[in-house]
Amino acid sequence: MLCDLDGVVWRGEQFLAGAVDTIASLQRRRVSFWFITNNSNLPPKIYAERLATAGVENPQVLTSASAAATLVRPGDRCLIAGGLGVWRAVAEAGAIPISNEGPVEAKPPEVDSVIVGLHRNFDYARLHRASSAVRNGAALIGTNSDLTFPTPDGERPGGGALLRAIEAASGVTAVLAGKPHTPMANLIRDRIGESFDADRCVMIGDRLSTDGRFAERLACRFLWVSSGVAADEDEHPAIWRSSASLGTSLDDLLEIV
Repeated sequence: MLCDLDGVVWRGEQFLAGAVDTIASLQRRRVSFWFITNNSNLPPKIYAERLATAGVENPQVLTSASAAATLVRPGDRCLIAGGLGVWRAVAEAGAIPISNEGPVEAKPPEVDSVIVGLHRNFDYARLHRASSAVRNGAALIGTNSDLTFPTPDGERPGGGALLRAIEAASGVTAVLAGKPHTPMANLIRDRIGESFDADRCVMIGDRLSTDGRFAERLACRFLWVSSGVAADEDEHPAIWRSSASLGTSLDDLLEIV
């Protein structure tokens, strides 16, 4: 199983009712889970620890920052317009993360790429430094294009909203790394290895334009849950099953176990 996190397993800090019970029930039947999130703000280890504390066995987590890091080379200087998750992923890939801090008047650093993900301290100075670096020749990499993410209080601006501002200010369209794009698909196939079987795989997610299209890219089934963001495509991807939540989907998922 491939499973999204925001809007599927939790919403903000709150776990969704029955989600962990469904995962645990399938794990007892030796069904493996990989949690695939476009939220790049924190490192995978932090998300994995949160899942483990709730009762998920040996959680394997990949983020859109993990996918973005596959697009840089060891030694590249990368301006980080993102959170700790992006910084750590870039460093683990052998590239050099560069801070996007500083006043508007400061000269933008010379970097090979600008990597943009969700971060809650985005402001005009950071927009200026990132877009200036891109105009000066740096590659623009977006961890994901999600304009919002779900919370208990409703949807909040996502990393894709910040990325659009930098694209507009730089005049450059970003290369995208997370779901539903090729870098994330390649990363999953690489991490899972020969045991990856699209015919026996299900992508569980709430966002049609990312999770649904990602299932299509992997040629696997897509279980759409409506517990997260509102439907965001006029032309829906192929849906194997739809459900109110992961917590009410156990019977459907047992069909392929």
